[in-house]
This record gives sequence, C-alpha cells and structure tokens, in this order.
Amino acid sequence: MPRTEIDHHADYLWKKAPILHLELDPSGNIRRLNRFAAGLLGADAMGKPFGESLIDAYHAFRLDEAIRGDDAPRLLNFRTCSGAQTFQCHFYSSPDGVLVFGHMDIGEIEALSRELVAANQELNNLMRELNAKNRELSSANARILELTRTDPLTGLANRRYFDERIQQVVSLAQRQAHPLTVVMTDIDHFKSVNDRFGHDVGDRVLKGYARLMTEMTRTEDLVARWGGEEFILLLPMTGGRQAREVTERIRIALPQKDLAGNGHRVTASFGISQLLPGESIAELIKRADTALYQAKHGGRNRTVVSE
Repeated sequence: MPRTEIDHHADYLWKKAPILHLELDPSGNIRRLNRFAAGLLGADAMGKPFGESLIDAYHAFRLDEAIRGDDAPRLLNFRTCSGAQTFQCHFYSSPDGVLVFGHMDIGEIEALSRELVAANQELNNLMRELNAKNRELSSANARILELTRTDPLTGLANRRYFDERIQQVVSLAQRQAHPLTVVMTDIDHFKSVNDRFGHDVGDRVLKGYARLMTEMTRTEDLVARWGGEEFILLLPMTGGRQAREVTERIRIALPQKDLAGNGHRVTASFGISQLLPGESIAELIKRADTALYQAKHGGRNRTVVSE
C-alpha cells in the first residue's frame, strides 16, 4: 500500500473513525487514544492504566491473557463521560506495547436504538398532547374573553365591551370625518311586565327585543345591553336621519311580535344623537340619553333625535 494511502488511513483512524482505538505501553498504561476514545473516556485518560477505564474490577481482566488469547473479541464495560458503555474489544501486541480496537456491542446498539425509538415516540405523544392542550387553552381563553364581553341573558355585547368598541369607532369617525350615531332605547312600562307576568316573561321579552334589534341592524352595527331594560346601539357610517329610519323600523315591528308569549304587546322608545365635531363620548351618549328621556315624557313609543 503506498505511503500516502497508509497516512490517509491512519489519519482517519485517529481523527474520524467511530471506533475505540488506544495504544498502551508495555505496562498497560494508555499512551495514546484517538479522538473518538478521548470523547468517551475523557482526555485525562492519557497516562492512566487501561484497567481504570473499566467498570469491572481490574483483576477480572488480564491484559496479558487478552493478548495471548484467540482473535475473539472481549466484551468490556467502560466508564465513559456519559455513563457505562459496552464495547467488543480486540487486543494486538505491538513492538512497543499493545493496540486496542473496540466497537460498541451490537446488542447495546440495538437496545439504544429501541430506547431512542421509544423516546421519540413518547416525545411525539407529548407534543400531540401539548398541541391539544394549547388548542384547548386557546379555545378556553377565547370563551373567557367572549364571556367578559357578553350579556349572559340576551347574548348581546355588554356595557364593558361597548365602552371598548366605541373608543375605536369614534376615533376612526373623527379621523376620517365619517358620520356616527348612537341610539338609546328601552322597553316602555317594562316594570309592569315583570309585575304582572313575572320575571321569566320579562326575561323572554328582553331576549326577544335583543334578537329583533340584531336582526334589523347591520353586521357592522353594535347592539349592546346598557342595563336593565335599556339598550344602546352604535351605528358607524350612519347619520341621524338614517338612524331614525332604522329605529322606526324596529319601533313599528316590535308591537307586532308576541315577545311575552301571552298576547301582551310591548313598545319601546328611542333617543338618537349623531357625533358632533370635537364631541366627547360621554357627551354623545348623554345627548342620546336625554333624547330618550324626552321620548318617554312625550308619550313613549316614539323616537326623538337630539338637536
């Protein structure tokens, strides 16, 4: 074999080969070890007796017997940096010591492979469980957020969510000079409904009125329960005249519905205010509330637009 080829093989053996390779001096001390062995046994193994690298008692292994024996490998347990590992080792006498070659025991490799496959499977199972839990958590968070924004009786937006939404809508309307209208409404003589027919019927009326307003407004509009029998509508891109047309359709349709379920018909009153330049949200809502008050005292079942 040419010298360059020999050097190439030697370089591979000492620097790259995934096998255990050591040179021992005549006394059995490690004189040299390849990169793979150094990574397993540690660089400080240099100069130490070969037997100290073994987990089995040193007297259980006789180096001279290993050299004189047949070519059959010796199964030895090594104390490595990552724990115990078993290698099948061959020993060869050299002019100035002993050469040791070892490869990992095939049984251990298979065991490690099985452990690796099992670990990967367990990891995959854990990842699937984690993903499922994350989806459940996201769903739960979304549900919690929805509950904090929703009136439990009518299913409409609650006052808290209305306050969040109107901040955004008013800001946009002021920046782009778009019309925006707020409508306050409540059911006329609602207390008498509760007193005459009970709160179950009163709740049925509230839910029915909420459903009617939702059906008769646009997707971009917001219908919210303001409190008790009072509701508030937020109508973006809508002027006072258009808002009045919307409320009149609702007002006329309401008495035609038997929301109480017993033939008793209810009516509602409305107060409308359109956002003015530089007006605050509190002032906008106050004007709608005042208009509603005027509708109530003007005979109920009517709509008043704030000037």
